[in-house]
Amino acid sequence: MRNGDSNFQQPRRKFLQDSGAIAGSLLLPLAACAQNSKEGSPSLVPPGYKLTFEDDFIDSDVSRINENATGGKPGAPAWRSRYRHARSEIINSEKQIYVDAAYTGLGTEPLGIQPFSIADGILTIRAERTPPALVTKALGKAYTSGCITTELTHWQTYGYFEMHARLPRGKGFWPAFWLLPKRLTWPPEIDILEGSGAKPRSIHVGLLDQSIKTATTGIWVDDTIDTTDGFHTYAAEWTHEKIVFLVDGKQIFQVAPHGIHEDMYLLANLALGSKDAGWIPDPDDSTPFPGKFEIDYIRAYSKA
Repeated sequence: MRNGDSNFQQPRRKFLQDSGAIAGSLLLPLAACAQNSKEGSPSLVPPGYKLTFEDDFIDSDVSRINENATGGKPGAPAWRSRYRHARSEIINSEKQIYVDAAYTGLGTEPLGIQPFSIADGILTIRAERTPPALVTKALGKAYTSGCITTELTHWQTYGYFEMHARLPRGKGFWPAFWLLPKRLTWPPEIDILEGSGAKPRSIHVGLLDQSIKTATTGIWVDDTIDTTDGFHTYAAEWTHEKIVFLVDGKQIFQVAPHGIHEDMYLLANLALGSKDAGWIPDPDDSTPFPGKFEIDYIRAYSKA
């Protein structure tokens, strides 16, 4: 519940039983398509689409990532730096708090923790151990990290959504690229990518959809790529009839039919830990901090 709205629920992302029974398909193995820089990273958008949203992170001004998504400009859009609910409302029993440079926590001055940096055309979302002196002000959370969303700047119904990124390796890291509804409700949810630093050769894709009997359908795809060895392209094509999930231009899963037919916005975040160690284990002494979720670009397209 938020602001008394009985239709609002916090997104859980995945703790229901996954099911691949609805028109799922796998194409394995994928060709090795990792790229280590912006050079040689063409879009794999299907024909017939036009660009509706783009951030190539050429503009290094990270001040456009903030609480209210202000300060953007053409080619360098603003991003909101938190979920739509308060930062203090932690979902999935995750162990981090999402911050930005202006976040004060329980204090009156900014904590001085900046999880975002842009250099050489790459946005890095950095997960760190919270400095001991700041843990209390950071609501007792042992870790800080970052989240970016287009909740206040861009949303659309249907389209092709694409991210070119390198994921962090290490126990506890949970990077994701996903879509949520613009209206204050949940589900639905489309998970274009969920990674696990503990399983760098596996990715999860799928959706939460109340029109489907099992409510959630998705799949872990194993031994296709190493998500940490370079930059890979993670994408979904969402039409009225079906939702197709792709990695490096290759289809790995499909859901059809589905019941998601409303405006959705984009999110990318780096969580740490969860309430299910079998899903995402918590960080421990073996976790190699800082964790770095490196994003070359995020783009959205609609039918021309």
